[in-house]
Amino acid sequence: MFYKTNTIDSLLAAFILTNRRQSLSRPGRPELQSISSTTSLNLSQGSSYPIGDTATPPPSSDKDWFEDGRESARQLRIELGLMSKYEDGDTAPPPPSSDKDFFEDGRESARQLKIEIGLMSKCDESSSGAGTKTNEINTCNDERSAELQDIEGKTMSQDVHFNIPSRKSHCMAICLVPPPSATKVWEKITAVRRECKDPGFFRWPPHANILYPFLEPVYNRDDDESKYDQQVKFKNEIAIHLSKAAMKCEPFNVTINSFGTFGGRQRGVLWAYPMSKYIQPRVDDEEPLFNLHRLLEQQFPICNEQRKTGAFHPHMTISHYTTNANALAAKVKIETGWESLSFRAHEFYLLERKGDDGQFKIAATITLGVDSEVEFHDPPIPFPAMPEVEEEWVNNERMAMKSRRKNGNKRTRSGRKGKELDALQNSRKEES
Repeated sequence: MFYKTNTIDSLLAAFILTNRRQSLSRPGRPELQSISSTTSLNLSQGSSYPIGDTATPPPSSDKDWFEDGRESARQLRIELGLMSKYEDGDTAPPPPSSDKDFFEDGRESARQLKIEIGLMSKCDESSSGAGTKTNEINTCNDERSAELQDIEGKTMSQDVHFNIPSRKSHCMAICLVPPPSATKVWEKITAVRRECKDPGFFRWPPHANILYPFLEPVYNRDDDESKYDQQVKFKNEIAIHLSKAAMKCEPFNVTINSFGTFGGRQRGVLWAYPMSKYIQPRVDDEEPLFNLHRLLEQQFPICNEQRKTGAFHPHMTISHYTTNANALAAKVKIETGWESLSFRAHEFYLLERKGDDGQFKIAATITLGVDSEVEFHDPPIPFPAMPEVEEEWVNNERMAMKSRRKNGNKRTRSGRKGKELDALQNSRKEES
């Protein structure tokens, strides 16, 4: 490619200069003839590759000048492979009748050659040519504007949010997790979760979901790309959009000093509130964790489960209970003598697990701030303080919770069916 580019540039320069001699080296203008000859020599010597002896003795008439220019064009097309030496290539109009015509003919020949070898477009030709009609310029400008708008439109659609084929999976999550270096936070929260018999003790680290469930790739078997290539493309796009969100959110501090519950008669959850605050004071009073969630949801709008109730409520689950009343009783007990915990969040995590029983591990680490980086871990790595195996009590609590949820879903479904049957019977009575 380097050789071809330099050769074309040298040959084109020689060809244009040859055509320019038609007007520059006319009798009575010897000083311009000297400049043209010197420039042609310098171009030939400065090129990395010789362009051959294209210069001929000065023609003796206007007709000779025309023939010389046409022959130069023919030889150049042969050298560039645009025609064979056996073709005549005689497509030129009759010899011009004036110096101006000679000049215009030479410039037109050079322009046509540029278009032929791809160094300029027809729109460039129209806008740069002498005497171009206004409607021709407007047409080219309209075409260029449409082309630019099309390109910008595609760029924006790709830039707004993640749009690679994918589906939501409960085996993937974007979470805030205390960094492994925050050992005191890990020890205290782990102890409380054990005391409260958290069914998720083995599967989940101490965390606050930002986007859950998150995305996994959908592979196209009919695609020419292999499954591996599709996976690489998916990861690259994930990294780009995670970084776009992370770079707009500076590292922040997190304090755990309050608790809450939610649930009802058949379910209760005890949670800790991760209050977040920027390290450097800011004019806006939005907590950085809320800001991070908003930025991530902009990149992955399909992952909006954290706003099912209309607003984002970050929380770190401590344990699950059979009723909310039991969760409230545990809350009172935990709050007694609780000492505030803090850690600095300079990164967040993409977590992944294998199957419903698997432990969530670090699939990617995403740093916060303008220099945000995304580091994938293949295979995913566990948090150092997480248990290596699921203890018996944890499994028992998890199975009991799963059974409660299953029975609760059955009651919900049967209740809905009963209401539907009553409505159907009432409608039939009204019809009769």
